[in-house]
Amino acid sequence: MHSLYYLLTEQHRDEFAPMRCSEQTLSRLLGYFEDVVTENKLHPLVIEGRCLNGADPVRETKRLHALTEVSQRVYLFSCDSECPRRSWQCSSHSALTTLEERNDHQIETGPFILVMEARFCGLLASRVVPEEGNGNGQTYDMIWTFDPNVVFTAIEYLMARVSAQKPKERERFLMLVNFCTPHTSSLRFALAFTTKVTLMIQRQNELEMATNRISSAISNTLEIEQILQSAVEEVGRVLRARRAALVIWQEGSNVPEGMSIYERSGGGQEERSNGADTTLRLDPSDSLERLELAPGTSAANRAHIATPCSLEMPITYRNISIGGLLIEDDRALRNWEDEEVLMVKTVCDQLSVAISHARLFRLIQTQAMTDALTTLFNHRYLQERLDREMKLADRNNQQVSLILLDLDHLKHINDTLGHRSGDVTLCHVSSIMKDTVRDVDICARYGGEEFVIILPQCDRESAMKVAERLREAIASRPVPKVGRVTASIGVATYPTGAKSKEELIEMADRAMYLAKAAGRNRVRTLAHRNYSGIDVR
Repeated sequence: MHSLYYLLTEQHRDEFAPMRCSEQTLSRLLGYFEDVVTENKLHPLVIEGRCLNGADPVRETKRLHALTEVSQRVYLFSCDSECPRRSWQCSSHSALTTLEERNDHQIETGPFILVMEARFCGLLASRVVPEEGNGNGQTYDMIWTFDPNVVFTAIEYLMARVSAQKPKERERFLMLVNFCTPHTSSLRFALAFTTKVTLMIQRQNELEMATNRISSAISNTLEIEQILQSAVEEVGRVLRARRAALVIWQEGSNVPEGMSIYERSGGGQEERSNGADTTLRLDPSDSLERLELAPGTSAANRAHIATPCSLEMPITYRNISIGGLLIEDDRALRNWEDEEVLMVKTVCDQLSVAISHARLFRLIQTQAMTDALTTLFNHRYLQERLDREMKLADRNNQQVSLILLDLDHLKHINDTLGHRSGDVTLCHVSSIMKDTVRDVDICARYGGEEFVIILPQCDRESAMKVAERLREAIASRPVPKVGRVTASIGVATYPTGAKSKEELIEMADRAMYLAKAAGRNRVRTLAHRNYSGIDVR
């Protein structure tokens, strides 16, 4: 037996141009036909064919009940109870006739609906497009018409199927067809349907354009903060949401690494916030609690969570949750359409890849400018940063100082206790350095046992105080399993002493050797390049 779609496209080939659509779009169009009946209080004959599946069985049951309440009769062709896709059962009703067929999915690969009343008739039929499925569901070819001639072709075919399964129903079916045969054609009901279709297509285009804008925005940057903010603002605007929050977790934990928030103000203009400012508009603890979908969430709950006023979607990469997107609306009865849920899921899929790439870039960038052992900046970054700070000092008529530190007797530690102990000593001293200086100061490993600290906006006297404080901290904190270590430190300042980067490094290096010559564990500085004396601490 051929399907209704096949029959109509064969017998009325010149009257149809099948439209390809997604499963979500087809479901919406079927709902629009039902809306024509329920919203206009028509009393038609309705013949529908579909699998009793769906993500929201309660909603599906209510829609069928509302349709049956206002119809003369509803004939429902469906698969039988053995169908593995079936997720709900239709309630019994005096105006509902169910026709379950074991081979329904072989006959009708797509749903259909026919509505016929004295003032209106129309139908929609579909079929699954072979090998066109994707991760978001099946793809369908679909046709619809309001032509009575085409509708009667479908009536004859469906009457044969009703009679074959329930012969006693044939007489009532014929009586209903005669009673509901259109006498006049009202364009108002057809217009109501086509208007909804137009608005749906317009909405789909809006969502698609927003998805494309997000894709373009996040592909043009590798900064995680920019990725999050551009995505959450675009999602919040296109969904006309009250607020939206996007949070990502630190790798391997549910501790937030970053959060971006969109919030629509009372006047309709959006507000934005990022990072610490989130507490002004949206309580992060509330968002984090609601977005706690991942690291510990069961597989069954990793799908989106949609309630009448909120929509939550996890962001996963290689089956590991790395964040979540929460959208909230102030309309308590808002139901999120399938296209909106699909758009949010698509955005989250794009974000998962973009965030992973940004993290990889950040890791490579960090590795390129840091020392692997001490995690201080490396020699290459030191040179680039020193150039930058000296230019900034020239522009602002300020000074920049340089501390060069050399650990005393590190070779002896390596020779007697082993290189592992030497590595522990280097890490111990680097930690003290970071704890001792300002956040704006730049600590770097110069090479071997030598370290450098750049002190922006710091004159010689202040730099000497910092160096002395650092020397005392190193000497007073023994290295575990190694013991007490000391350091010889040289200080130089630009431009009061040195006149170039090379001179600045050379003067700091010479001052450091003067400290070693004076007995180690000392701080020394040169007043100028040719000065052979030392400033004693």
